[in-house]
Amino acid sequence: MAGLITAAILVATFLVPVLYLIYLYEAQVYRDEPATVLGFTIGGGAVVGLVLTLIERAVYNPYPGVGNPLRNAGIGAGTLLFIGLLVPIVQEALKPLPAILLPNRADFPETVDGLVFGIAAGLGFSVAESLVGFSSALTSLPAHMTPGNWIYDLATLAVFQPLLQGSATGMVVAAIWRYRRGSLAGREIGGVAMAVIAHVAFALGTLLLKDAQVNPLFVLVWQAGVVGALLIYVRYLLHHALLEEAAHMGFAETICPNCHMHIVASGFCPNCGMALTAAPASVKRARKPRTDTATKARGKT
Repeated sequence: MAGLITAAILVATFLVPVLYLIYLYEAQVYRDEPATVLGFTIGGGAVVGLVLTLIERAVYNPYPGVGNPLRNAGIGAGTLLFIGLLVPIVQEALKPLPAILLPNRADFPETVDGLVFGIAAGLGFSVAESLVGFSSALTSLPAHMTPGNWIYDLATLAVFQPLLQGSATGMVVAAIWRYRRGSLAGREIGGVAMAVIAHVAFALGTLLLKDAQVNPLFVLVWQAGVVGALLIYVRYLLHHALLEEAAHMGFAETICPNCHMHIVASGFCPNCGMALTAAPASVKRARKPRTDTATKARGKT
């Protein structure tokens, strides 16, 4: 049983990050420089997560008496302020560093690039945080445990925690990319605030609900609500960013990377609706600007 739980923890930890890597590979968005992009985002996020989580555990270990985070421990006001408020704020301040320090970030100026890099860094951070947090459970798990004691924590570990870390960091980095383009507005500032508030609400709400010993299902419902709201704002922010950036692309001949039709379009494929600002870099470079309209206009004057 212990070996099964250990395997379940590892699968839960790597599930979403591996799926994201598969997506990046299938989309071929960054196939020209995969080592640089993945090394400085996912790998860098993992390094930041490892260092920061070890420091957090050195300052305060919430599980000294129970040996692993699959069991509950009582919490006080200091724990709430540290784990529920300070830690989320510090994490959101440091998680974007790998994406910000990406050497060739100038080659990826679109907002969607910042979002992708931020999500990758957040997922790398989530892996390291989970491995450190569950290290005692991985190495010294008791021989017999009731599945009800850990199945809900595994659901958080496999789904909600990586989605929270990735989405929050992605939104922060997307706002930074918008600032570099000179397009920072209230929507982007709201995105940063939303990322921090959602992270605090996730951590603080989880602590309070567990301390109140409510049904673990309600804890998952709370986490799902916070993550769902965060994903909706990510979609809202990306939608408006793509519309604005597409307006400055101009019409060009290209091949849609989704439906593979030869099209003359600006920011979106007229056949399938895919955002061309989210296309692979090779597709963007292959765009042939149409000058027919401009030439005809000059000929008439």
